[in-house]
Amino acid sequence: MYRLIIRLICTLAIMLTWTNVTLAEDDAKLATGQEKAAAGDVKGALSVYEELTRQNPDSAEAFARLGGMQLLDQRYSDAVKSFQRAITLGDEGTRSFVGMGMAYLHMQQLGPARAAFVEARARGSGDSEDIDHIIGWIDQRETGASGFRH
Repeated sequence: MYRLIIRLICTLAIMLTWTNVTLAEDDAKLATGQEKAAAGDVKGALSVYEELTRQNPDSAEAFARLGGMQLLDQRYSDAVKSFQRAITLGDEGTRSFVGMGMAYLHMQQLGPARAAFVEARARGSGDSEDIDHIIGWIDQRETGASGFRH
């Protein structure tokens, strides 16, 4: 299970790093953040994306990338907030839901994690088999001795 979680985090990081840029005025900053993330400079990428979200608080792309870097930096609560903001701003894909699910898993909040993964699966995630495995794992954890979900 641990390897599966690591694989999903890496997949999410790659998706966040290589996503097409939609805001022309922020191309250079997004590219700088992408370069730092690809080089393993999580703190540097965080700094770039934090600045970008301050300058462009309506950018779903910037918030999704910020959430990914916060997840990699183990700032799980902050990552959830950034992914939620990205979704609110129109990030309609699965990456923010997968990222939010991973953050909730790390915070031991299985109910919200499951809900995020179910939404990612409903939106057609390319990792649906992995997501199904995680949902099944969560369901096993939430099932008590009585056999009923809590």
